[in-house]
Amino acid sequence: MASAGRAVLVVEDESIVAHDLQQTLAELGYDAFAVAASAEEALARAAERRPDVALVDIRIKGRLDGIKAARLLQERFGVPIIYMTAHADDATLKRALGTHPSGYLVKPVQPAGLQSAIEIALDTHARDRERNGAGALASITGPPAGTRAPGVRALRRQVERILESDDFDAPRRSREFLRFVVEEALAGRGEAITQDAIAVRVFGRKDDFDAMVDPIVRIQAGRLRRSLERYYLLSGKEDPVRLELPKGTYVPAFRGVPTAEAGDSRAEAGGAAPTAPAVVAPASVAPAADGWPSVVVGGFEAVGSKSELGELALEVGEALALELGRYRAVRVSRQSDLAGRDPLAPGGARFALDGRFRRDGEDLRISARLVDRATGEQVWGDEYHTVPQPGRWSGSPDDVARVIAARVGAEEGVLVQLLTTERRKRRPVEPTPYDAILLSYEFFLARDPEIFRPAMEGLRRVVESEPECGLAWTRLARLYMANYAFELTGLPTPIDLAITCAHHGVRLDPASRSARCVLASALLIKGELVAAREELEQALGSGSDSLVYVEIIAYLLTLVGDWERGQALSRSARERNPHCL
Repeated sequence: MASAGRAVLVVEDESIVAHDLQQTLAELGYDAFAVAASAEEALARAAERRPDVALVDIRIKGRLDGIKAARLLQERFGVPIIYMTAHADDATLKRALGTHPSGYLVKPVQPAGLQSAIEIALDTHARDRERNGAGALASITGPPAGTRAPGVRALRRQVERILESDDFDAPRRSREFLRFVVEEALAGRGEAITQDAIAVRVFGRKDDFDAMVDPIVRIQAGRLRRSLERYYLLSGKEDPVRLELPKGTYVPAFRGVPTAEAGDSRAEAGGAAPTAPAVVAPASVAPAADGWPSVVVGGFEAVGSKSELGELALEVGEALALELGRYRAVRVSRQSDLAGRDPLAPGGARFALDGRFRRDGEDLRISARLVDRATGEQVWGDEYHTVPQPGRWSGSPDDVARVIAARVGAEEGVLVQLLTTERRKRRPVEPTPYDAILLSYEFFLARDPEIFRPAMEGLRRVVESEPECGLAWTRLARLYMANYAFELTGLPTPIDLAITCAHHGVRLDPASRSARCVLASALLIKGELVAAREELEQALGSGSDSLVYVEIIAYLLTLVGDWERGQALSRSARERNPHCL
């Protein structure tokens, strides 16, 4: 008899085969809740709901085959894998066996064989959990080599030590979150630690909780991870047990004490731990690891001896750094902030933006250039003037700074275009969150419907793993809105979903004009003109004067009915920005 209601994820790129499997699974009493045609989609569906078992076709199309998809499902979610294939060469079969699958089915899959394989996989998986410490915590990949799994008593003592520490700066709900997931794991109910369960049991949400509308669990999980990192960097750095909440799961993991290879037999289950620390505190993630680009704004050189020119160059450099940061597409720092640091070391800035000020009679010429520090190549440069001349744009020094910032850091700017080109050539095996954001930029630059689905799936994974990334919520809202308005794909993306995502973007970054413009656009599409106009007023009053967003706000104000004001703002933006959209 089938384990009633067990969740099954089907990873199969042949739609007819996948449909037949879903129907067979339903007839056998399983909940075939999702079908994924790629590894990326499989991870996204598993993040939304953890499957009890996954049926994976070895030869799915895409950058990552079924074996890589299976390995990622095992590492991130602890899912038992049953492979399916019509044929496989020896090398492929050897790779598949290297992932230690729970079963192997030959296509066409027969119902009796399918049910037997699933039940054996579920039973084996349950026995493995019991064997690994009678319900004690276990990391998805197991404890690191050279360490010993601590016992239940040691784990509970570690939790109390964390909660009592002044260096664990978590609010009450985060503390309840930690207690809940640890106790559930110790009781052998790790598979039941889901977003829905945490939302209801810890945060008092109702049974109809929707994680996309209410991301409280993801946000609180991020806060809990940071609180644990802080604790282990400070008072917990010598602790013999390390508790973690790996990204992509809510099941806690642990690292234990060093094994007794030198004759130390004190670390018995629940017993005293050796004095040596179990774990070295992790270093902070560098931009090279998470993929997020960074720019250092250097001092603008004043050519000449007039002191006021030097002061003006300093002011424009400051304004440029501030304006560039408002676009949110890159991380920005000043040269003075990096004094004494190797710019190519982890944490350094890959790009440098600097320039010169020069007097030419009454005219002030301002040149700027963007250099890739990794290669020494100048990837962009331009010159601007402050005195009007026929056929040449001119503006105030402040507007020149705004134009430079837009040219470099805006959605259609030099950096986004450069980095999207690199992303296409690189084809990363393990995409970073910024790769997903870049793919959304690429979609709007290229207007290619084939990019839409992977861009949407990538951003869904980002908001799942990093729910406090306001830019990801805003970009996802834009994709949903574009699909709703222009019917790019058959995927259901209701406008209310776009509005919800945009609201998250605004809540996380209230000063972001981009987020407010996206929210206003979604409200406009829905016909809520008053609410849309309120968002645009908020965007105008946010304090900055980004010329790109003035232009967008002007356009949207015109659409919501404020014709005269919208047109006046639009004319002003065109006059002040030679690169008007």
